[in-house]
Amino acid sequence: MESLSSPASGLSRSSGPADPALRVSSGNPDYRPSASSLLRQLEHLGKRFDQIMAGWRCELDDALFVRDLAIKIVDLVSAHPEICLGMASRLDLRSPAIAHDFHVAVVATLAAQAMDLSHKEQLTVVRAALSMNLSTFQLHDTLAHTSATLTLAQRINIARHPLLAVELLSHSPGVDLQWMDAVEQHHESMDGTGYPFGLSGKDICVEARVIKAADLWCALVTPRPTRTARYPHHAMQELQSRERMRLDTMVLASLRRRLGNYPPGTLVRLASRETAVVTGFATGNAAPRHVVAIFNGGGEVMPFPKLRDTGKTAFALRGHTTFPQHQNQKLDWEKVWSLVHSALVAIPQDARVS
Repeated sequence: MESLSSPASGLSRSSGPADPALRVSSGNPDYRPSASSLLRQLEHLGKRFDQIMAGWRCELDDALFVRDLAIKIVDLVSAHPEICLGMASRLDLRSPAIAHDFHVAVVATLAAQAMDLSHKEQLTVVRAALSMNLSTFQLHDTLAHTSATLTLAQRINIARHPLLAVELLSHSPGVDLQWMDAVEQHHESMDGTGYPFGLSGKDICVEARVIKAADLWCALVTPRPTRTARYPHHAMQELQSRERMRLDTMVLASLRRRLGNYPPGTLVRLASRETAVVTGFATGNAAPRHVVAIFNGGGEVMPFPKLRDTGKTAFALRGHTTFPQHQNQKLDWEKVWSLVHSALVAIPQDARVS
């Protein structure tokens, strides 16, 4: 197992209330965070998460950070699901493995909320999703950049990583048994073919069942050296076919219902030849009515993104797409989300984090 004992330098491990980037709201009941404020919060939370997990020291501060981060993620996803899902996979983090776990935490939150899991269960889902690969971040980062066949040692580490992660968590004050159970079981399968114990059905805790589905979906929609990223609806189809026996049908149905075929963050082609990003949820197989055009017909970044109504012939939706090839210009996501921010609701009073 790789060493996880060297903390990142330059940032405090504490995330106290004095840190303005960690504030989810103000004391004003009518407070409505701007799109730029929400993006800064997500970026800051992601970077702090990257720092803490890469330097995990099995100390109380580590566990308290993850516990607090889970509260913030659940609250932000509850109040601003579109921007959280749309940006979760686009945070600029150093570790691809840690970035993946943050993405999974957001998607798993959406699934847990769609299933009406209790707030306590939602927090367990997020805490476990954030720490499920604690023992193998370095290995997963290596694998994310190579198409080489796994060595025997790598295969053993992958097979043992739920147990190794739980071992680290068990030596970390502030981690409860439900959290550890969800981490330990997140690769178990409903048909008993999973690992490390071959559990099946209801013997697998519901939090682990949620994480497994979210983990697989996020992996499929993320590009790898050996394959391109699946479009969101293709990823869901694959879960419903190839992975169906291994996943909880209720979890899968809830995830499909919540995400739809065009979840926020999805790139689509328009009749205008523009590339647009989906910024809201649509029901089931329905296509989004409004999107934001970010690339023109020549594949160049639009300096001023435009809201497009796909119900109009000129901007009719032609299907899913990916980023234009050889596109090196940086997108201004603040401009994108500012256009649609009026549709986002303020965080409710009882969901705010002090």
